[in-house]
Amino acid sequence: MKLERKIILSIETAIEGGSISIIEGENEIDFWQGIKEGLKAEEFLGEISKVLDKNKIEKKNIKSIIVSNGPGSSTGIKIGLATARGLGTALSCKVIEVSLLETILKFVNIGGNSKAFVVVPAGKNLYFLEKVEFVNFKALKRFERTKAFTIEKLIEELSLLSNAQVIVKRRSFERYYNLIPDFIIKSNKFVVIEENMASIIAKNTILNNASDNK
Repeated sequence: MKLERKIILSIETAIEGGSISIIEGENEIDFWQGIKEGLKAEEFLGEISKVLDKNKIEKKNIKSIIVSNGPGSSTGIKIGLATARGLGTALSCKVIEVSLLETILKFVNIGGNSKAFVVVPAGKNLYFLEKVEFVNFKALKRFERTKAFTIEKLIEELSLLSNAQVIVKRRSFERYYNLIPDFIIKSNKFVVIEENMASIIAKNTILNNASDNK
């Protein structure tokens, strides 16, 4: 008797053109990363279908869907949540909504009693600068969330930092890196994330669920 496949579909549409990850068991079997801005819902659904077809996965094999609920592009977030909820209803599977911010911070493994700054693209050349405080390693306390900044205002805010950890995603960082004065680069530690964001939120969620079930 052929065993039914149990697939986790992870989608992230808040930043950088969207991304998809397909998980079977605890292993990622494939992923997709968007390369253009202006994500459209129908195009994203098409990319999901392509990844599933490529790996001979039927939609009925999807048992849970992981989706980030931001921060990031408001349009992108709406597309991701609508896609996840729509598929969840159609397939009668669980939908898990996760914070992109908290996932990024756990991924880079910052802890102790410290502060970190996460730069998240908000679309249309705007950026969120999330300021986060860690307490006793595991407790995460957000002490400020700013409005979306222009690149000029973002650099102004970064100029006020010193000896801080600034977490950025590769593609968004490359856009403004040459605009940042050398003293900002030298006085702070820039942590650059290369990985597919859908892969990151999937792996982090799986680890959290495994820990909760112990």
